[in-house]
Amino acid sequence: MTSDPKLARLFQIIRRRTSAEEVAAIELGIAHLNRSGLKLEGKALEAIRDKILALLPSSQVSRIEPDTDAILEAQGFVARPGPRPRVDEKVALEVAEAIKACRYIEIVYKAYGDTSPKSRELAPYGLLSGLRRYLVAHDPQSSRQGAIKTYRMDAISSVKVLDEYFTRPGDFDLQAFANRAFGLFQRDAEFSTIVWRFKPEAADQARGFLFHPSQTDELQEDGSLIVRFEASGLLEMAWHLYTWGDKVEVIEPAELREMIAGHQRSDFPAMP
Repeated sequence: MTSDPKLARLFQIIRRRTSAEEVAAIELGIAHLNRSGLKLEGKALEAIRDKILALLPSSQVSRIEPDTDAILEAQGFVARPGPRPRVDEKVALEVAEAIKACRYIEIVYKAYGDTSPKSRELAPYGLLSGLRRYLVAHDPQSSRQGAIKTYRMDAISSVKVLDEYFTRPGDFDLQAFANRAFGLFQRDAEFSTIVWRFKPEAADQARGFLFHPSQTDELQEDGSLIVRFEASGLLEMAWHLYTWGDKVEVIEPAELREMIAGHQRSDFPAMP
């Protein structure tokens, strides 16, 4: 197949050691990407799967496929319903190309609260994925110099990749930027220390969650749990806190405490 001994060794490893569990893991990854609206990434992973299977003897593939199907059925992932964003594939492709090439884009975007879409010229830095998918981009027209903002991909109706190039700042770290938020959306003015107190009956359940990478936990003498972290995105925090009913108290910040006041229920039969 190849005269390169390293490649030949790699092919041998793939043939001898590829298991149904590994193929199922790839299939689960493809399903997860597609359900999350990341169809381009899903297609790329499908291509990797097909290349791996092409290296295997047909007899081995015929043995692996039934086991793979059984594993996927046991996982139940594909059958699980749930909300997911709708993103135009053409928009996603154009944005991805612009990010790789460091080229400015002109988007037609309708922000929440806008009466009509508006044209914006941006330097795209990267993408964040969660319940929704967000474009992270520098807005050169912003009154805040060097402003880096997030834009919902499903709210972008069209993209034009421009012939103008930009230089991504050397000190920009997409993961560090993402870590400033509780979810995906963030606003600089909201960034603050967050302190929640979970009641004793919810403490064990809460300890099973990592709410944020900067989180610290403090178990209190009465059995309650204090969770602290620094982040932005109060609305997404309020959405999450609702699922805990009256089992959690917001100590800081006051703005978040006011947002959930009057919305905490005591009759939820379970916690997250």
